[in-house]
Amino acid sequence: MKRRLIVSVCAAAAVAISALPGHAAQTTLVVDDDGVQCPDADFTSIQAAVNAASAGSTIKVCPGTYNEIVTANTANLRLVGPRTPSACTQPTTPDPNTDAIIQADNDAGGVVNLLENGIRFMRFTVQNNTLGAGIVTGATFSGHRVLQNVVQNNVQGVYFNSNGTTASSVDQNCIRQNNQPGAAGGNGIYSDLGLSNANIRQNTFYQNESSGIVLTGLAPGAVSNVNIVANTSQEDGSLLAVFNSSGTEVRSNTVRNNAGSAIFVGNDNTGLEILSNNISGSARGVRTSTAFGGGPNTNLRISSNEITNSTSSDGIVAGTNSLTNSVISSNTATNNPRDGIRIEAGGNAGNRILSNTLSNNAEHDCHDDTVGAGTAGTANTWLANSGVTENRPGLCDGTA
Repeated sequence: MKRRLIVSVCAAAAVAISALPGHAAQTTLVVDDDGVQCPDADFTSIQAAVNAASAGSTIKVCPGTYNEIVTANTANLRLVGPRTPSACTQPTTPDPNTDAIIQADNDAGGVVNLLENGIRFMRFTVQNNTLGAGIVTGATFSGHRVLQNVVQNNVQGVYFNSNGTTASSVDQNCIRQNNQPGAAGGNGIYSDLGLSNANIRQNTFYQNESSGIVLTGLAPGAVSNVNIVANTSQEDGSLLAVFNSSGTEVRSNTVRNNAGSAIFVGNDNTGLEILSNNISGSARGVRTSTAFGGGPNTNLRISSNEITNSTSSDGIVAGTNSLTNSVISSNTATNNPRDGIRIEAGGNAGNRILSNTLSNNAEHDCHDDTVGAGTAGTANTWLANSGVTENRPGLCDGTA
């Protein structure tokens, strides 16, 4: 009797454990639109497979054209297409014999919508939403992973929001030509509902007319602890426009031939670090500005960037009332059509401009219009900068 009771209790416990969310059955479901590449596929529709999937399942999607809106609302799904992107800056028509192409118009969301925690979406082509975004990640969820996709020809590429409970990321994607008219159109990645504990890494952005990335929110701190690392931006409006951020890092990105500022720092950013980026041929390199309203940026570090051959103005420029108590150090700014580093008058105080190498800039290598008790009567400290031309004697000083 005792042995039978123990066996019964163990069996009941096993059933109970298997019913827990972390122990959901993990299965693989296969989708093929026409049954050619995968004749034994379970479904012809991605959404039908999503609806049938349990938490933790993998949905393998074979090459084809899927004219549907996909809404994934089961936790920890893996949606996997057949191929990673290549030659992002040389667009070609996707091939349904090798690519899994998802396309649809959806004015209420994206072509693909990730609306639960921990969903991984990878190796698809998502395109042609003339009414909204290619991919949407829900702001009340986290743990999203958007990896190795082509996202093109939508109003926005990826509408990226997250509550930050676990890290979310958009990595290694080709995000190009998302220029359909509409709200926040022309952006590769756009966020305005809150984004924290997130990574944007190793993506290629190409010909997004507004910006590769726009991160903003309704109040300071809406964007927090976001890492923007090792991306490439070519012929976009900018690589990045960022507002209302805290603790965010922009590092080791390569930017070429952007129509506006390569990195535009709007209002109310705190603790933002812009480090080791390589910028060439954009209208200007790094710009801080409160032209859209809000308060100045504080405690920024703009360091070790290389900025050359801007087409419109400066290597690094702080617009009026936009930068306080920050460090601009160890940057190289050369061959820019106005100034290497320019600090404009009005409110830009307490900044330290240190050990920068500035040369062959058309107006001045070193330029500061503020007034105060700092170097050469400015409101800032200039020390050990290497340059030849300056609007006030003492700014460009190669000796400590």
